[in-house]
Amino acid sequence: MLTYEVKIKVAAAIEKEWLHWMKTIHVPDVIGTGLIKSFQILKSTAESQLYHFHYHFNSLEDYHLYQKQFAPKLKAHPHEMFPNQFKTERELWDWV
Repeated sequence: MLTYEVKIKVAAAIEKEWLHWMKTIHVPDVIGTGLIKSFQILKSTAESQLYHFHYHFNSLEDYHLYQKQFAPKLKAHPHEMFPNQFKTERELWDWV
């Protein structure tokens, strides 16, 4: 299994609205691809407005399919809704 981690630092002024949108629109759209086995949303206790979204894939093939067919549109949508209001880092993790 693999975990695709999306680390997001969001502006304080939009945090509540952004988080609600992420939970009710964006994450369901990502899950709706049918390629995600499970997911987690984590909020840092040490740093304000810092979130980690963990999307779990069964295989590297599923991850690559997600990146090819769905990621470009899904990555663009939050930037359209909240332009210049957050910063994102992404990393892929392999379970050992």
